[in-house]
Amino acid sequence: MEGAALAVLGVVYAVAGLLGRPEDRAGALLGGLIAVAVGLVLLPVARALDRRRQWARSPVVVVQLFGLPVGYGLAQGKVWVAAVVVLGLAVAVLLQLAAPEARLAFAPDGPDRAR
Repeated sequence: MEGAALAVLGVVYAVAGLLGRPEDRAGALLGGLIAVAVGLVLLPVARALDRRRQWARSPVVVVQLFGLPVGYGLAQGKVWVAAVVVLGLAVAVLLQLAAPEARLAFAPDGPDRAR
């Protein structure tokens, strides 16, 4: 869901940058394109994560770590709802992936590696 939401928000941001009157049109477009790209990359990574592919954890952790300063910046800008959503999602995903059960499930010799 995070990948799809990020891709959709990136498109909305890019379109708003094109049709609106932003101070930095190129920055708005670049931000939108980056959001779309990261969202589209997260979709197959989420599928691999669901299939317990060990390599899929790293991209997810990196994206969530990028979410922490973004959420902090939103909080500094007093965009509280967005800050809570971004920070809450990033922290929740990082905690889920750090849980002992998740580490065991993604271990090379995990309990259900036969499937």
